[in-house]
Amino acid sequence: MKITTPKRIFTRLMISYLVVTLAVLGVIAIIFINLMQKYFFSIEGFQLEGQGEKAASLLERPLLEKDLLTLSRMAETIAFSYDTYLWVIDGQGSIITTAGIDPHKLGLQVEKYEIAHVLAGNYVTKQITGPDYNSLIHMTPIYENPGSIFDEGIVSIKDEKMNVIGALAICHPLWPVTVTISKLKRLVFYAAGGATILALFLGYSLSRKIARPLEDMSRVALSVSQGDYQNRINYSSNDELGQLADTLNYAIEHFGTTIEQQHRLVELQQEFISHVSHEFRAPLTSLQGFTELLKEGKCSAGERDNYLEIMHKDTVFLGRLVQDLLDLTGLESQGFTLQKERCAPGAALGRSLKQLHYTAALKDITLSLHVQEYVPDIEADEMRLHQIMVNLVENAIRFSPPGSEIKLSLHYDGEGIMISVADKGSGIPAADLPLIWNRFYKVDKARTRCDTGTGLGLAIVKRIVELHGGRVSVESEPGKGTIVSIWLPQKADL
Repeated sequence: MKITTPKRIFTRLMISYLVVTLAVLGVIAIIFINLMQKYFFSIEGFQLEGQGEKAASLLERPLLEKDLLTLSRMAETIAFSYDTYLWVIDGQGSIITTAGIDPHKLGLQVEKYEIAHVLAGNYVTKQITGPDYNSLIHMTPIYENPGSIFDEGIVSIKDEKMNVIGALAICHPLWPVTVTISKLKRLVFYAAGGATILALFLGYSLSRKIARPLEDMSRVALSVSQGDYQNRINYSSNDELGQLADTLNYAIEHFGTTIEQQHRLVELQQEFISHVSHEFRAPLTSLQGFTELLKEGKCSAGERDNYLEIMHKDTVFLGRLVQDLLDLTGLESQGFTLQKERCAPGAALGRSLKQLHYTAALKDITLSLHVQEYVPDIEADEMRLHQIMVNLVENAIRFSPPGSEIKLSLHYDGEGIMISVADKGSGIPAADLPLIWNRFYKVDKARTRCDTGTGLGLAIVKRIVELHGGRVSVESEPGKGTIVSIWLPQKADL
C-alpha cells in the first residue's frame, strides 16, 4: 500500500471558514442594503405625498378662479420652498403652468394615461431613473368644493362632495437619498471587510486548533506503520479530539509493548533453541563417535571401559537436561499451579539434606543446617521446595573445594522465611551476578558437561520462588564463596 501525503486539513478548514463567512456576510449585506433602500425611498415617498397634498390645497383657489398669474407665482413659491419641480394641470389635462428647476435634469416624464388616471381622483407615485437622473414623481388631484364660499379667507363647507378641477405633478430629486445609501453601502463594505479579517483570524485559530492534533495523529500513525512506536500525540483537551488522542496514545503504547514482548519472546525462543541445540550437540556427537569406535572394534579393553564410562555420563547428562527442560517448561506454562499446603520448613529442609549427604560426602564436603528457634509453618508446595534445595545445594557442592563446609540457615522475619545456602567456593564475579538466573548461563565458560550441570538449575529455582510470591538474591566475592538466599511468604497469595 502506497502512503501519500494528504492535503492539509488546515487549508481546507481555512477555505471552508472563509467561504461560509463571505457567503453569510454577502447575504446579510444584500438584505441590509435592499431594506435601507426601501426604507429611504418609502420615507421620501411619504414626504413627497405630504408636500403634494399641501401644494394641491394651496393651488385650489387660484386654479378655481383661473387666476393664472397668482397660480404661477404660488407654484414658483412652492417649488422653491420644497426644492422640487411641479406641473399644474387643468381639468382638461393641459399643463397650464410649471415651476422649479430644470425638468430635464430630473427626468420628469408624465404620460397622458397617468394624467387621466389622476383627474379621475386617483394618486400616482413613481420613480424615474436614467443615466443622469434619479427622481421621484407624485401626482395628486386638485379638488373643488362646489359649496365653498370664499370670504376673507374663511371657507364654509356646505357640501361634502369634492370635484376634481385639476392635477398637480410634483417631482423631487433622489440624489440626497442616493448619496446616503452610497455612504451606507461603503459602511457595510467596511464592516464586512473588518468582519472578514476577524473571521480569518478566528478561522486561522480554530483551524490550527483542530488541524494540529489531526496532523499530529497522522504523523504518529505514519510512524507506527513504519514500525516506530515511540512517538506520541502531544495534545491534551477535554473534547472529543483530546479523548481520541488519549485513546490512540494508549493503543500505541499497548501495541508497542505487545510488539516488544513478541520480539523479546521470539529472541528468547531463538536463544533457547540455540542453547538447547548446543547442549545436546556435544554429548550426542560424543556418543556417536564412541559408538562408532566400539562398533568397529578399534579400541582396546581398557579404552572400551573408559569410553563406556564417558558414554554413561553423557546419557546421564542428557537425561537430566531433558528433565530440567520439562520442569522449566511446565513451570512457565500458563496452566501450571502449585500444590500448596501447610508445611514445616525446618523439617522439609532436613529431609532434603538427608538425600544430599551422599553427594556431598563424595567430595568430603560437610552439610550443616541452622534453624532459628521459632519458625512457623508456611503455605508452600513441599515437593517444589525440595527441588529448590536440591538445585541450590548441588550447585554449591559442584563449586566447593573438597573438605569445605556448606552452611544452610533458616529464620523467620515476621512476614516470611529466609533460607540461605553459603559455600566456600570460587565465588562469582560481580558482572556475572545479575545473569546467573538466566537459562544455560554458566559462570565458568570452560566447564563441560562432565560437571553434570545443565545451566537450568538456578532458572528453575527462581521460577519456583516467584510462583510462591517470593524473591531470590545472591552475594558473592571471587575466592571467598557465595551466599544464595530465597525469601518465601508465610501465607500464600489468594
